[in-house]
Amino acid sequence: MTATRTVWLLRARYAAIGVAITVALVALQETDAFAVVNGAVDHFFDLAAQFGAPGMFVAGLVGNASILVQVPYTLPLLSVALDGATLPHLLVLGLACGVGAGVGEIISYLIADAVLARTPGLPESRVYRWIERNTERHPVLTKVAIFVWAVTPLPDDTVIVPLAMVDYGVRRIALPLFLGKVVHNLVIAFAFYEFSSWSTAQASPQVKTDFALVIIVAFVLVVLYQVERARGGRGDAARAE
Repeated sequence: MTATRTVWLLRARYAAIGVAITVALVALQETDAFAVVNGAVDHFFDLAAQFGAPGMFVAGLVGNASILVQVPYTLPLLSVALDGATLPHLLVLGLACGVGAGVGEIISYLIADAVLARTPGLPESRVYRWIERNTERHPVLTKVAIFVWAVTPLPDDTVIVPLAMVDYGVRRIALPLFLGKVVHNLVIAFAFYEFSSWSTAQASPQVKTDFALVIIVAFVLVVLYQVERARGGRGDAARAE
């Protein structure tokens, strides 16, 4: 078998895996397979909202400690806003939720780091080397990017997993990630107070796995493909000798 044919077969295999995972996710979403989970999440956050700031801390912690699953942990803030809460009260709840979310994100990073540490051969990937090279060359810009990403509603796992893969380190990621989640939740609390009717239309009570999971799966598949291709290249070179 020629080297070119081997490469194309490898690409086809990883492409097929990616398509299969995507189809499975779509099927799960369309068949309401997560209905039981959604109900449990709704009940948990309704309960958390009844305990004020401590409850919001727990909601933020639990909602952000999960890997690859977007949990709607800010929904209690929206419920409180719709009940007519004052802005100072909402900001206190948003701060508590943000602190919990920051702690949860750090836990999420530690989990991803522990899992990826057991995956040998990652440094052989070009994506790995590119991420590692840029984080070392631009340390300040990397921290700013982490903070900005955490402030936005974009899935945090799409930055946590790549950084965990290159062993970026919890000490370096903790502060920008934590501060980003605090700012994010304060902004969300203010937005819910000012635009509660608009927020109602935007907020979703469902647990979401599609967007973040598709991005992460694609990223991991590319890395694994590059690792396997690099190993195959070394094997071919050894046989040629």
